Amino acid sequence: MNPSIIINFLVATFGLIALSANALQPNFIFILADDMPWYGTAVQMEEGFKASAGQTRQTPVIDQLARDGMTFSRAFAPAGMCAPSRCSIQTGMSAARTRFSGNGNFGTTSREVTYGGRRSKGKLVLEPQPIGSLDPKQDTIAEYLKPLGYATAHVGKWHIYGGGPGKHGYDVHDGPTTNNEGNSKDPKDPKLIFSMTRKAISFMETQAKGGKPFYLQVSHYAEHNAVQCLPETSAQCMKLKGIRDITPNALRKRVAQRTAMVLDMDRSIGTLLKKLDQLGLRDNTYVVFMSDNGHHRDTGAKKFLRGNKWWLWEGGIRVPMIVRGPDIKTGSRCDVNVVGYDFLPTFFELAGGEVEKLRGVDGVSIKPLFQGKKNPVFAKRYLHFHYPHHRNTAPHSVVLQGDLKYFRFYEQPNSHYLYNLKYSIGETENIAAQNKSVVARLAGEMDRYHVAVKACLPKPNLDADPNYKPYDPDKNWE
Repeated sequence: MNPSIIINFLVATFGLIALSANALQPNFIFILADDMPWYGTAVQMEEGFKASAGQTRQTPVIDQLARDGMTFSRAFAPAGMCAPSRCSIQTGMSAARTRFSGNGNFGTTSREVTYGGRRSKGKLVLEPQPIGSLDPKQDTIAEYLKPLGYATAHVGKWHIYGGGPGKHGYDVHDGPTTNNEGNSKDPKDPKLIFSMTRKAISFMETQAKGGKPFYLQVSHYAEHNAVQCLPETSAQCMKLKGIRDITPNALRKRVAQRTAMVLDMDRSIGTLLKKLDQLGLRDNTYVVFMSDNGHHRDTGAKKFLRGNKWWLWEGGIRVPMIVRGPDIKTGSRCDVNVVGYDFLPTFFELAGGEVEKLRGVDGVSIKPLFQGKKNPVFAKRYLHFHYPHHRNTAPHSVVLQGDLKYFRFYEQPNSHYLYNLKYSIGETENIAAQNKSVVARLAGEMDRYHVAVKACLPKPNLDADPNYKPYDPDKNWE
């Protein structure tokens, strides 16, 4: 064979291999809603369970995302409130490990634990004061992806302090934003929905032109209060079948406006995804939609999940989650427990990183789930949630394994609370007394984990009010 032919063949072959290797490095778009309940979209998060879709919600773009990708029925936020949840998502660590378990001490990264505060006054335990900032020693998604060649952007709500996204690996960002920035003064840009989208599109266009893989996080302010929406969208939603018959009128208006805020966000997501198609990047991009925590507020539907924002009941941490991307079967579903702190190892592995080299993360890569594989590690693993604070709750922690969810309420030290989510998603039946061996195993796992990560735990209050009555989970269904 002519040597030149052989040389040309090798050049062409290795050139294709190089191009192929580069093409295998996908892009990521992570769309994070704010305070959206499990049933915050029109998608049934659990197939056949009508209430798992918002009966008043209009989300045609998110609906299509679900048809094109995978819907997760058991997705959990790392925490029941935004700041600790967002910190866990960024670091791949639980709130117990980050020690950023609640809001407070804003801006400090001190690892020194202090106790008490006004919310602890007179109560049986003193809450540990949380670290109020992302610890600079804890690497973020961006800091792990940049060495792999990624451009990074964080658009919208940050709310985990630490100097802002620019101090933690993000090339393009809006600074150390909190809730306040989302209260737009421009009536044509409610919750900054549309300006955020324009900035995200500009970032994508730049990376497409340069041929560089990217990680883009679009952290919406919707549907956090205050409610903002386009007037014409609100008028449209007032006429929707599921809303127009709601009484009293004040509630009807609130439901319509919140529905409109979500619909405006949905349309902006549509604009973003349309641009992704136009840039020819769809087939090599993972798109994730999720909420930072649950809530129940002006949905127009009867509440069926226990708890609310702040709590570790299902109403506070079970959230909508949809993923579309390479190798994900259209219209597929997953009923395995996953949590927001799984995304860091997942993105890292998909980008070509070695997950084994990640330092001290609690999350695991859910790449096998995207491919429809049943890996036994997911059924056996424990998910940990930690909220040892008094703000709108009683201090408590949770460990979840499969269907079984164990609670520890620190003001009820001799009581145990165990629920089977398969049979009681509303967490109404405490089955601890009938399952003492399970309780012992899960309680032991919680103790082991808290020691391992040096979790901040409440301690007895020597000045407790003798008339103080602690929260009783068996008597109070929030």
